[in-house]
Amino acid sequence: MMRGGTNFGLNDTLRYYEFELDSLDASGSKAAGVAATDWPVFLLGGKQPLTNIAAIKILEVQIPFSWYVFAAENTQQNANGTQWTLNETGGVTNAYPLIVQGNYAGGSALATALQTALNGVSSNYLVTYNSVTQKMTFTTSKAGVTAFTFTFGAPTNSGNTNPRLYMGFPGGITSSSGLTMVSPNVALVSGPSYLYVNSSSLGPLVNLYLPQGAFNLGGGNAGPQIAKVPVTGNSGDIIFWQDPDPQKWFDLENLSLLNQVDFYLTLGNTTTQLPLRLNGLSFSLKLAILTNEFTHSDLSSGLAQSDRVVKRMRNY
Repeated sequence: MMRGGTNFGLNDTLRYYEFELDSLDASGSKAAGVAATDWPVFLLGGKQPLTNIAAIKILEVQIPFSWYVFAAENTQQNANGTQWTLNETGGVTNAYPLIVQGNYAGGSALATALQTALNGVSSNYLVTYNSVTQKMTFTTSKAGVTAFTFTFGAPTNSGNTNPRLYMGFPGGITSSSGLTMVSPNVALVSGPSYLYVNSSSLGPLVNLYLPQGAFNLGGGNAGPQIAKVPVTGNSGDIIFWQDPDPQKWFDLENLSLLNQVDFYLTLGNTTTQLPLRLNGLSFSLKLAILTNEFTHSDLSSGLAQSDRVVKRMRNY
């Protein structure tokens, strides 16, 4: 509880609470079939129920980089549609290379995986990674083939259900120049450089907005995003983030009651996995909550020997 002085910009009508939440301590999962460590629901304990919520803030998080950048949802052909299509002039048509899911330690390792995927549906493909340009080069020596194309969904697709962003390709069709194709963009082997902490219960209540062009993430409507966290490590590392501006809070306009919350993660500007699967590991965060301390005035008669009126102030 913060009292007296300037209260670091807060006043004495607010009470401060801090919750240390680890998804291993979840009371359950928010969605059927999803691990509680990936989408935890927390029942908030403490000395008393939290009422008259004034504001909230995520102060810090610890997240293991244990998710797969190349996951089944963006590398395999599934109910969401075709992920990556190979067409050859003089060879196969509508072939679907399948990348082994997981994380790859550098561009050369990814190039080997892409080569294996192509040769699994065709033959005589060589894929190399240029560490200077950070681009992939695809070459075929297959007899009878004079050109080939890759297709990654519609031109406007942001890579929500295919691996193009991480391979260095735009949406739509990319054609080879003869028997060689160079990825138009650099490969993003380690995946997006940020993730979002989301809450289906608190996110829609806070004033955090994305642009309308973020059609994979709600298209500019408030929530469920509640914090943006840089991905500062590689696969196997632990991401630690502290809010750089802890004195700014999300005003909840006196939310009457808060007894449980949920949190989950999404990667980059996609929802390839919703929630992001941490493959059995847990994430943790520090949640700060401010409640309103309302002032109540009582007027009562004074002592019998004096006829004074006594005014008492109580905060509750």
